[in-house]
Formats: sequence, C-alpha cells, structure tokens
Amino acid sequence: MKRGRLSKSVTSTVLFTVFISALTACNTNTETAAPAPDASGTGPMTIKMMSQYESAEPPTADNPVIKYIEKETNTKLNITWVLNSNYTDKLNVTMASGDLPQAMLVVNPQDTVIVSAAQNGFFWDVEPYLKDYPNLSKLDKNTLNNTRINGKIYGLYRGRYPERIVLYFRKDWLDNVGIKEAPKTVDEYYQVLKAFTYNDPDKDGKQNTWGITENKDLGTYTFPLLFGAPNGWGYANNQAIPDFMTKEYMDYLKFMRKLYDEKILNQDFATVPNANVSDDWSKGKIGIRGNIAENYRGDSFSYLGRTLPGADVHIIPALISTTGQKRVQTSSGYNGMYMFPKSSVKTEAELKKILGFFDKMADDKMIKTVMLGIDGVHYKEENGVTKILDDTKYNKEVVPVVHMAMRLDLINNGTPLAKEAADALKEIKQYGVTDATFGLILSDDGKKKLSTNKKIIDDAKIKFIMGVIDEAGYAKEIDRWKQLGGNDVIKEYTDLYNKNKK
Repeated sequence: MKRGRLSKSVTSTVLFTVFISALTACNTNTETAAPAPDASGTGPMTIKMMSQYESAEPPTADNPVIKYIEKETNTKLNITWVLNSNYTDKLNVTMASGDLPQAMLVVNPQDTVIVSAAQNGFFWDVEPYLKDYPNLSKLDKNTLNNTRINGKIYGLYRGRYPERIVLYFRKDWLDNVGIKEAPKTVDEYYQVLKAFTYNDPDKDGKQNTWGITENKDLGTYTFPLLFGAPNGWGYANNQAIPDFMTKEYMDYLKFMRKLYDEKILNQDFATVPNANVSDDWSKGKIGIRGNIAENYRGDSFSYLGRTLPGADVHIIPALISTTGQKRVQTSSGYNGMYMFPKSSVKTEAELKKILGFFDKMADDKMIKTVMLGIDGVHYKEENGVTKILDDTKYNKEVVPVVHMAMRLDLINNGTPLAKEAADALKEIKQYGVTDATFGLILSDDGKKKLSTNKKIIDDAKIKFIMGVIDEAGYAKEIDRWKQLGGNDVIKEYTDLYNKNKK
C-alpha cells in the first residue's frame, strides 16, 4: 500500500467505524477548537479548510488571490490543498484521522461514509441559517434540494449551470460538404455525421474523418434524450424506471447501431478511453461534439483555428428530439459542497461566522475574483469584454485557486463563441429534463446492487450496438439485471420517490 493512501480494499463500513471513533475522541478534546477572532472581535478569524486544485502546482503561501480574499473577508485561511485526482483518497484519510477542517470540501455528498456521518449528526444542518445571509439566501432551491440527505441540507454547494451541454460544430466543415445550415433535428444531425465521414470535410483528399467519437460509457452527448428517453431515471406508471429499460432508449441504441454499421461511429468505441473524444476533435478527426457551454473559452473551441487553420467553431444549443421537443440534460446543478463537521465547528456562533465567510465568497465580485484574479493585475474589463493580462501569471496564480469558486459564471472573452454560449445557456434552461432520482439516496444494499450489476447493462449496450446481440438478447440481459437486484433498486427508488418527491 502506498504511503498516505487508503487501500481500496478498505470498506465504507470499516472507514465509517474509524471515523465515528475519531469523532468521538475529538468531541472530548476541547483544545482543538479553531482560533477565533482576537479579543476586540475585529481581528481576522482563522478558518481551517480542505479544498482541491488541478494545476501543475498547488497555490503558494503568498498567493495574491488568497491574500485578497483574506483581506476582503477579514479571515486567515489555513487551507490544505489536495490534487484533484487524489482528493477522494485524501478525504478518506482525513476523515479517518479525526483531524477535520472546519470547512471540508466533499466532492460526492452521497458517498456512503458522508451520508452515514450526516445521518449520525456529525455535520451541521445549515438550512436554518441560510435565510440570514444576503447571498446564501439566494442559493438555487432546486440545487439545494438535490444536495439533501434525509431531507436536510448539510453544506454549501459549488454551483454549476444545471443545463449546460451543447453541441459544438465546425461551420467550415459544413461549408466544405455543401450543407448550408447547422442541423436542427435528429435526422439532419445524422446527415451531417454521414457527410463528415464520407465527403472529405477537411479537404485533404483522404477518408480519414468520421461522424463522432464515442467511448464505452456512451457519454459524449446525451443522445438518449433525443429519442424521448429519461435522463438517467424517470418516473412513469407509478414507479421509477431506468432509461435503459424504455422503448425510447432502444430507439437510441438502434440509432447508434446504424452509425456503427455505417462506420460513422468510431469502430473501437468499446475500448477507447474518454480522452480520445477530445483528441479527435482537437486533431480535426471529427467536426461535431457535445461539451459544456462554459468550455467555449478553451483552446479547442474559441481558438481551435490556431492549431487547425480555418477552423470555424459554432454552437447548436439543442436539437429537436424525435418527440418534436428540444430536450437537454439537467444536471444536479452543483459540483461538490463544503460541509462543516461539528467536531471542528463546535458552536452555533462559530458556524455563523464561517457561513458569513462563505456568504462573502458567493458575492458576484468575489466569484469573479476567484475565477479571473485581481482586477488590473490578472485581468481587465473593457466594454464588457474580459481580457487576461498575462497568461503565465494567470495560470500560476489564479488557476490553482479556481476550485474555491462558489459557482462558475460565464466570462465574455470577446470571441464570437462568447455570445453564442451565453445565448445557448439562456435558451436551454427551458428544455431541461431532470433525473427523477436526484436527491434520493439508496441504502447501502441498494447502492451495492446498482453498482455490482452496472456491467450487465454496459455490456448489453455495447453488444447491441456492435450487432453481437439483437433486441431479444438485450431484453434477456435486462431480465438478468432485474433478477440480480435491479427489481430491488427499482422498488427502493420508487418508495423514496413517493415519500420525498411525489
């Protein structure tokens, strides 16, 4: 076992037992309380936090953005920075140690250990206090509901646009294959994919492009919604139902099988890693792909023409589905949340002060600071357009702290895609399709059955698309999934839905 990491063989039950023991010990040690403001009540309050970063290096001790935050919020931040890819392991180790920060970023609040801890009273329920803060009181109610554990809100979420997936496409490729307008329907989308495969869209005289790149997770774009399927789980005929059991999902699989048979879909989709989708787009192997609207700022979108001369990227907000309606995936609306252990935040007064800090962090100006840095130092804004002043300085001082942003806002970088992305986000809000199980937490047994049997469905999808099994064979795999615990999961989700949502 590597030093500093929990073995993956450590079960949630064992970890939780260690966690409870550690917390019990902590609760008897009154000397571990975090430093409070000085006697005058006006000095900075120290807040011990744990957050993540995904830059080359973590923020330095003298990071100017952190210093600015401390000044504006009258705090001294003691932050443990953890590399994004190692964060879950580090969180588990920290929880087991019992030496918990006052504000702890939890990437997956529905993790078994977190849920068990919350149910046993180890985190503060913050809902009663939100109304007392100007910014926290404006948190999105639907997103807050998606974070609930047994009806309670145990933390402050990091907001994301709930409807955010759009289609990026190469307008220059459309022109090269003689298609005058971007696709609006599923059928027009198919025609574009076919032309991008066979009509030499990059004009190099070779047949070396294809319609779309997919991977075994089939997660590049929310295709099932375009055929009327639920977003993950739906609720119909008085029960919860997974998308893969619906007729509409079979229509989607038939579409994907057609793409595979006609070699419009990459033939190795069952084995390629997810990164290939981005690589094939960046290298000019595909000319249309799904991604989040906020990514328009990236080199592969606004600035793709720098590496692929002539590349002209635009956005399709949403296609018209086979039902005649536009349908867009609604996500949970958040990416992790800050939770507050009672063993570290010992009093209601202390909690209120910490919530006051996060209320300031949710202010529009502070959101912009965390995302862009200090006005005049890292960026400047003229006529509504934001310009990064020094890429090297921005990447070194701002990018490492961006995970502290309480939400991500769209930034106008002055490119044509900026307006398209903003317009798209406004439009697709009305087309959102929500997963019926958001905010519903399965029992440990239900989670185990859902996870253990996932491979049955994943394999069945791939086999159907590749022509290894037919509809009858797919139906047999669905029956096997149901018999091996799927029916129990359906019943549990149905009961939870009826109790909490219906």
